[in-house]
Amino acid sequence: MLNRLSRVGLETGGLTDDEVKFIDTRIITTMKATLVGRQLFEIVNIGDIGNRVWRAYILTDMSQAEISMEGIDQSLDHVQLANSDVKVGMLTKSVMLFFRDLASSRNGRIPLDTINIENAARQIAEEEDKLFITGQYTGWKALGIEGLATATGRQTQATAGTWGTIANIYTDISAAIAKLEANGHYGPYAMILRSALNARLRQLATNTDRLVRQSILDMLSSGGAGKILVSDSLYSSAGATTSVLVVEPSPDNFVAGIEQDVVTNRWTDQNMNTVLKIYEAITPRVKRATSICELTGVS
Repeated sequence: MLNRLSRVGLETGGLTDDEVKFIDTRIITTMKATLVGRQLFEIVNIGDIGNRVWRAYILTDMSQAEISMEGIDQSLDHVQLANSDVKVGMLTKSVMLFFRDLASSRNGRIPLDTINIENAARQIAEEEDKLFITGQYTGWKALGIEGLATATGRQTQATAGTWGTIANIYTDISAAIAKLEANGHYGPYAMILRSALNARLRQLATNTDRLVRQSILDMLSSGGAGKILVSDSLYSSAGATTSVLVVEPSPDNFVAGIEQDVVTNRWTDQNMNTVLKIYEAITPRVKRATSICELTGVS
């Protein structure tokens, strides 16, 4: 017999602290398994999320030093600074957790089904990587933000031929490194390529028992720890999937500015379901585009 109404809302639809912690852990674990760009970019804090623009400066060098018998400078000048603003966008994805699924987890004492939450987190991670590694390209709008593959002033090198021929892989990487060295970038280097091309590196080097991958790592290391990173978030500025990047990672060359690392905003809607908005505010900044060499037309 109905004597009183049961309380609903927070008691049934709201998340407990343990549930929030479990969800946040799944989001972090999922994103860490996906993110590649953060292995290249040093993360720097650039203020609070209210700032829509990251202001920095492009430096123009002084004139050259002089040599003379008396040590008298003929010119006195200074570094020229030009404003270079980068927009700081937000990456967002919303997902719903149905209250009946929540009740099922609690009553059955089984782990909460977070498949949709994990998928949403992966969407954020993939877009972040696309922003860092490529930036805005034909077919993908990103507030005009440049990444490694679209940085103005980056170096380019046409491929010597298909990477099905092992010699062409060595020729291409060597040519890219030579261009970086010519601009004062001496490594160690990182190479970023798509998964289809990474398969080419699993061939055995000619007349050896070593994989091509290991030989390339030796070329990239230059006295340090070279890297080969695989990401299908790499596109050319025209949207092609035939580019490979060889870069010198360093905070002097490129960094990522962060105003808000990944966080969730949660609320219970009128249907007693929990809506989670996953978001971050982050953007890449290329300081020295000469630290990037894009190999083009690779297949």
